[in-house]
Amino acid sequence: MIKSVISLLIALFILLVTTAVRAGSQAVIELEVLENGNARKYFEIVTFDDQRFRIDFVGEEKKVTEETPYIMTVDGGNTWVMGDKPKDKFYCSQVATDEFFKNLGGQVTNAEDYFNVKAESPTIKQTLSEPGPEILGMKTTHVRLETNARAYAWFLFFKFEYTVKMIDDIWYTTDVEIHPIRKKWLNALTQSGNSIIDDLFTEVTVKLPGPVLRTKSRMDITDVRKKKTKTYQETTIVTSLQDVEPAELDKIFMKPSCIQMDDDEIQEKGKALLDARKLMLQ
Repeated sequence: MIKSVISLLIALFILLVTTAVRAGSQAVIELEVLENGNARKYFEIVTFDDQRFRIDFVGEEKKVTEETPYIMTVDGGNTWVMGDKPKDKFYCSQVATDEFFKNLGGQVTNAEDYFNVKAESPTIKQTLSEPGPEILGMKTTHVRLETNARAYAWFLFFKFEYTVKMIDDIWYTTDVEIHPIRKKWLNALTQSGNSIIDDLFTEVTVKLPGPVLRTKSRMDITDVRKKKTKTYQETTIVTSLQDVEPAELDKIFMKPSCIQMDDDEIQEKGKALLDARKLMLQ
């Protein structure tokens, strides 16, 4: 449970990666993950116009197929369609943005109560702010945020205690505004009903007034009792941005044929995204 909560915290920073609002655009985001000595690199393709937004999780191939996992909205961010192929069939679901985060917040809160997890509200401190390099022709500001958190739980006669330290180097731009669909997602994110999630990302969004084009994150999770630390590192960068013709956009935003998920499957999908650090469109 503690691992899942902490995974959520670092995953949510990827939500802030966005691009300019245009008639129709497509961006490629490169992600590189280093965890316990194992490195992975994969890609996401982000396509959007003023009212539609889609992210395809294409892995290393950078190729979208009818079975590529995705998340998409076609109504300005009021509802989202999630699609995935966990087994041999392609499943999808449509969920309201506010309800999705309230459901997630409820799951985290219930798990905290069930496992008797006590978590202190994370503290965020900005330790650096300086001009950054141009990325895709846009001026950037480089900030460094340090986040510290602590959580513990009792199981039988044992106390499990963890400390978490995250260092996030973030390059954002104010040359363009955050996409309005991203703003709606961020607003829902800070109203999940779980105070730790809500307070943390309310504070984060205040410190980042523009779209994020590059991140470099390091998270150290320490098991206090065992005196062991696991390190997770991730870098993201928007590598390309290009215009997309209206006819091509209409093809991209067609909902693929799929089998509808039931409520239990939707919850399981949310948990899987959380554990895989992909909940926030990562």
